Amino acid sequence: MKIKELKTFITPTFILACLFVPMSFILGASLSNGLIVFLSWNMVLAICVYVLSAIIVILHKKKIHMIWIILTIFLYIIFFPNSFYILTDFIHFEHYDFFNIYPNIYELDIYDWYIFFDIVIGALIGLKLGILSIAHIKSIISEHLKDYEYIGVTMLFILSSIGIYLGRFIRLNSWNIFDLSYIFNSIFEHARFFLMFVILFTIIQMIAYILFKEKGE
Repeated sequence: MKIKELKTFITPTFILACLFVPMSFILGASLSNGLIVFLSWNMVLAICVYVLSAIIVILHKKKIHMIWIILTIFLYIIFFPNSFYILTDFIHFEHYDFFNIYPNIYELDIYDWYIFFDIVIGALIGLKLGILSIAHIKSIISEHLKDYEYIGVTMLFILSSIGIYLGRFIRLNSWNIFDLSYIFNSIFEHARFFLMFVILFTIIQMIAYILFKEKGE
């Protein structure tokens, strides 16, 4: 693949994501805030989702053996939850004081708004990386399969929601996905909450996809 073709994957979103990693790390270190430092790692994982989707397109265009494409797609599906995972970091706002007396008197402490700034930007970039990665996959599938786009993305978002649950509540990383006994025990222990969380987060991802996918797709 020519350099010119590779440049198509270096989008403004990808550049922002790469810039966010050191920015979040430096901000977190300067504020002595471990959450913000760790957010830079979450963005690295979200970037991996985008890169894997680009690799799939490259392998397809080079007509590499299908087995390698399938393996890369498998990795892509495993890592995909990382692109939307940062949305769950909004729960950490409870540790910061935005009000002195609710609802009319605000706590005018810029430190807490630094945290707000970093998490919101990270969540938006991660979300967009995930949506762009889906566009990459769509670009290589046959036209008649595109008629089933929303069935495919719904299945992806269901799997992604399960992955986000495992990462947020069971603290598993994408590479721990084969620890099946621990995963199933943890899910069945809180089955009702698990089911409702997956439904809610699937809807969140679908709405985000509809709102922010590229025009004309």
